[in-house]
Amino acid sequence: MLFEILTTGIMGGIAAKAFVKKNGLASNDSGKIQRIFSLSGLNVKDGKDTLTTQLVRKKQYDWGWEYKYRIPLGRSFDDYLAKLKTLEDGLNNRRKRITFADLSKVQLDRDILENLRTLWTNKLTDRKEIELAYDGLLIVRIYNEPMPKEVPFVPGRGWKVPVGITRDKNTFKYHDFEKIPHLVLGGATRYGKSNFINTLITSLIQSKPDHVNFFLIDLKGGVELCDYENIKQTQFIAYEPEEALATLQLAYEKMREIQRQLRTKGKKNVQEGSIKERYFIIIDEVGELNPLEAVTKEEKKLKLECQTLMSQIARLGAGLGFRQILATQYPTGDVIPRQCKQNSDAKLSFRVQSSIASRVVLDETGAELLPPIKGRAIYQTADRREIVQTTLIKSEVIRETIEPHKGAPRVAIEKVESARRADTVTFTQV
Repeated sequence: MLFEILTTGIMGGIAAKAFVKKNGLASNDSGKIQRIFSLSGLNVKDGKDTLTTQLVRKKQYDWGWEYKYRIPLGRSFDDYLAKLKTLEDGLNNRRKRITFADLSKVQLDRDILENLRTLWTNKLTDRKEIELAYDGLLIVRIYNEPMPKEVPFVPGRGWKVPVGITRDKNTFKYHDFEKIPHLVLGGATRYGKSNFINTLITSLIQSKPDHVNFFLIDLKGGVELCDYENIKQTQFIAYEPEEALATLQLAYEKMREIQRQLRTKGKKNVQEGSIKERYFIIIDEVGELNPLEAVTKEEKKLKLECQTLMSQIARLGAGLGFRQILATQYPTGDVIPRQCKQNSDAKLSFRVQSSIASRVVLDETGAELLPPIKGRAIYQTADRREIVQTTLIKSEVIRETIEPHKGAPRVAIEKVESARRADTVTFTQV
């Protein structure tokens, strides 16, 4: 008897779902969205008139629904971004009901009661995720399913390194350093910035072990990048600002050397010159090189020299095979040199504490509104902005990757003070 009832219900659910989808009645969120906006104070009084957010069109996709609204005069997109949490909570503040459409997904087997129990549990805990965008109209996207909270590491493809999964579960995003040479990376601590740096380095070692070279600057005392200290791909590594200056000078001199080689060959870039080597300058916690934070004149001069070299590499390095990745967990004004930021067409920001911090990394707000999920980030290029769940790399993958490449480290600077003179830098092997 129970089986017959459930079967009838499920078949009815399938028919109801088909009818609802055919007639475009699968969602009534558009009216709820407008009501939430109204109750949130986003309407505008114009004399006796009240200007409201007006629905222009809506469309259903495989992933959910997209609504487009015309916002009233006197409101900006930032006003709506500030209400994202209110909107999300309002749309999720609903009674959880088992519908025919839900029942149609239940497996008809001996575990049907357990399947029903699982369905009910999921129904109580599921939560719609929402994104806002603007293209002249306010775009509200409501997703049927949340993004995964953990994505395993995926190997890179040549100079393309894995970023993560986008909202479309079938789309895996890669960052191509041949197309976009420089990257700015930001985010509050423990949200995935260091994990991404490890992903980037490991991916490049796996795919281009004979042609990738690293100049690593870890200004967190070496806790993040020390694993790569003894591998042959690491040209030099620095843990203090004085060592950072020496390392940047060496990278700059190598860049000028390649420039001279290309000029002799009559070629414009490393691709034309068939030069396979690529050099990655990775600075973890670039904020430590901010001259405004210097205590003494000597320290300020040192940091200014570092920023000058970073700017030169950002400006000239792309065609010479140099890629610069600047990372910070303290995105405040003047942390990232202006020329470095202007020449970095790609930005990846994990969750930050404020809209100001988001603007430092992305030049836009939004990163402060990311959910508190490790690995969730905004990946932004010149023509596209996407929310991604970045890949998670485990320590054993890093160890297995670097083990075959271990050699003598090149980290000790015998005379740090000589690093301040561009023509004299002394390094010794440990």
